Formats: sequence, structure tokens, C-alpha cells
Amino acid sequence: MINIKDFGAIGDGTTLSTASIQQAIDACAEQGGGTVLIPAGSFLTGTLMLRSYVELHLAPAARLLSSMEEADFVAPEGEAGQFLSEGQGNKALLCARHAVNIAVTGLGTIDGRGEQFLEPEDEGSDTVLKIIREFRPKLIDLEGCVNVVFRDVPLYHASSWGMHMTGCRQVTVTGVKILGQVRGPNNDGIDPDSCQDVHISNCHIETGDDCIVVKATKYGAERYGACENITVTNCTLQSHDSAIKIGTETHGDIRNITVSNCVIRNSNRGVGIWVRDGATMENMLFSNLFIETRLFSNEEDTNRRHGGWWGKSEPIFMTAERRNKPDAPAPGKIRNIRFDQLLIESEGGMFIGGSPESIIEGITIRNVKQTMRVKSGYPGGVFDTQPSDRGIFPHPVPAMYLNYAKDVALSDVEIHWQGEPNRHWTQALAAEDVEDLRVRSFRGTAAKPDVSALEMTRVTGLRLSDSTALPETEVYLTLEETELSRLELERNDLSAAAVPVRKLD
Repeated sequence: MINIKDFGAIGDGTTLSTASIQQAIDACAEQGGGTVLIPAGSFLTGTLMLRSYVELHLAPAARLLSSMEEADFVAPEGEAGQFLSEGQGNKALLCARHAVNIAVTGLGTIDGRGEQFLEPEDEGSDTVLKIIREFRPKLIDLEGCVNVVFRDVPLYHASSWGMHMTGCRQVTVTGVKILGQVRGPNNDGIDPDSCQDVHISNCHIETGDDCIVVKATKYGAERYGACENITVTNCTLQSHDSAIKIGTETHGDIRNITVSNCVIRNSNRGVGIWVRDGATMENMLFSNLFIETRLFSNEEDTNRRHGGWWGKSEPIFMTAERRNKPDAPAPGKIRNIRFDQLLIESEGGMFIGGSPESIIEGITIRNVKQTMRVKSGYPGGVFDTQPSDRGIFPHPVPAMYLNYAKDVALSDVEIHWQGEPNRHWTQALAAEDVEDLRVRSFRGTAAKPDVSALEMTRVTGLRLSDSTALPETEVYLTLEETELSRLELERNDLSAAAVPVRKLD
């Protein structure tokens, strides 16, 4: 074990110790590997390069403090900066390029001092804070590394992304606490980008932007291929954006993703899946999740640069449509996605929306109890598919909404409305332009008496079975422009509805 103090590092929080810490890391690598100890104290540093076969270990009272000066940060060779926005570049506090067998461990803190990059907090506001420094380094940036371990280390107040991994393989992130800035833009937690075999477990993450983002950027996909074989389990997540986000950058395929046994609280979106850049997103399993979402901005705020947050309290969100760019390619495909065992409390509804050129296929949602309730006081009444041509647009809000989808199965789903309803809430389930929709054991009423519990518009191949109309239901099922030749109603009890089925031409 090598102690950074033996190389002259000073833990007074004001003396720049980058050179001393880097010398300790390099010396450890030159002797064949080992452990570099960050002892008790606050060590101010710029960019540090991790080396193969070296573990950086932070003692419980240790703190790595990010420098505030851009001159103290360097862009490593093999950089992945050109695809990032907001002027972030690829400069970071901890970096590694094509290293093997590296680790960052311990209960000490890596402190990005991100609060000093933003205007002061205004207590009680949900609005994104204004950036007051152009330069915002990431905390951790890895590229092309193999056999990477992050264990137990708290990551505190990143000024932009917390942990970005491009083209890495065999990555384990466990027991890590990410305490970001809940009103900080681009304040992601963990971003596996064109990575393979990534395991994220037992983490607690609070961020302004997305907690965990699985993506395939143009840079990453061209060099490292698909992002695949990603597992997330036993995590607690809180975000002003999406707790779990797949996309939006989809220049390479994203597949074989599992998320299980997670608690998502006080977030704008629970699980979000975007395809925008022509890839295929497939084979994803989400199970045993508690999801609590709420609104965090007015619709007019969201359209302003850094004025609000993407999302409208959707516990599940899927979208397949073109970006809002003149030369945008066809979005790509979403298929073979399954959700099971979900407890949901939300202010907005589930949204699964494809487009005429990209039909979402093979979706299963089962064993769900979803309770809709007002929490924030924001008005709602809009859908938000950013980044897209439509962006944010007014729309009634069903508890579950399906659009341009095929081969969809909903089973054992309960919809409940709690307290005073939002005036924009409507059906328990609304579907438009859907083919082969199977609904079994569905229980739920409309949010208001003048709409039906279930509304199907241009639905081909509807099978409704083993479902029950609850007392005080005015109209249970409305069919509009729906082919009766492929309609199957089996073993339903619709006797409590004043109008069991209504057909509109």
C-alpha cells in the first residue's frame, strides 16, 4: 500500500496535490500494482489518471476535493469529448483510458463542489438552477477499460455527470452513494455508454438529472458497439428527471437490460426508454419496483433552456419518434420489453408512444397497482416527448396511454384515483392506433363520469377478458374506428356499468 502523503500530498483542503497523488498512482503501477491510500484529510486536486492494476482507496475521513480551475484539468488521449453538449468536454476529476483491473473503493468522499458552479439555492423551488461557470468537469470518466470496480465510495455534488463509462467491460458498481445536486442540470449519476457486462447494485442515488442512464452515443457506438448485458438491482433512486433512463442517444443497439428490486421515490419519471437515432432497443426486464413520481415544472418552464425538467410524472415512459432535427434519421425500434410486480404512485400516467414509422412491439405489463394522486400543484395536462418535433403538447392524461404499438399484453392491472382529481385526468386506459392488444383482469374506473374507463380508437385485434366494471361506472368500454371482426370479449363482468360497451363511428 502506498500513502499519497509519502509523495507530498497535503490534506489541508487548499494546497493543490494533483502532482503528488498522480506520482503515487504512477509509482504503484510501476511496481506492478497495488493500493494507493487517500488518508484522512481534504486533498485538493485536478485530473488524476488511474492506472492498470491499481486500487485507489479512500479512508473513511478522506476527501478528494475538485479544483475549481480549468487549468488543473486535462483531456486524456483517446478522449470521448466530441459528443458531449453544454461545453462539458471530457475533462474529469478521475480518468482512465484502456486500463485493466482498476478499482476505487472506501468510505471517503469524492467531492465535485458542484454547488459552486450554480447560482445559490432558492428554498422551495423546483426550477433548474442557473449555471454560473462555463467549465463543469465530470467526476469520473472512463473509456475502454476492462474489469472495473467502484465500491462504497460516496460521490458528492458533481458539477455535471457523476460517473461516465464509455466502451468499458466487466464493470461492477456496488454500494456507491451518489448525492448530486437535485436542481443541477446534466447532473447524471451513472452513465454506461456502449458498455458490456455492467453490474450496478446496492446503490443510493439522488440527482437533478437522470440517476442511471444506459446509452449508445455516436462516439461510443462507432468504437465499441452495442450497449448490452446491464443489470441494476437493490437500488434506491431519486431524480428530478428519470430514475432509470435507456437512451435517448441510441446510435448503437441497446439490449439485455434487467432492473429489479429498486425503490424510486420523488422522481419526475420512473423508467424511461427512448429510441431516436436508428438503433434497436430490445430484451429488457423490469421487476419488483416501487415507483413514486410527481410533476416538477410547468409546461411553459420546460420549453425554456434550463428552465424546467423533461417529463410529466410518468412512472413508465416509452417513445419512438424522430428527433427535432432536419436531417434526423428514422428513430429505430423498441421491442420485447416486460414489466412485472410494480407498485406505483404517480401524478401522471404511463406513456407508451411509437410513431407511424416506428411501432413499439412486444410489450408486457402485469401485476401492477397504480394509484393516481395530486402532489405537486403543477397543472399538468400535457404530454412531453422531448427531444422530438412534437416536444410538449396539450393532451388529456389517462392512467395508461398506448399509441402506435403492437403485440401489447396488460394483465392483472389495477388503477386507482386518490383524493381530488387533476382536471386533465381521464380514462384508466386509452389506446390509439394499436394492433393486437390483450387486456386481462383489468380493474379501474375513469377519473371523471363523462369519460369511459377504457377507450379504444383504431385498435385492431382487441381481446378483453376476465375484467370487471366497478360500481358507479358510467361507460366501461368505448370503441371508435375499431374493427369488430377482431374484437373478443371473454369472461368479463360489466354488469355494474350503466353502459358496458359504447360504439362510436
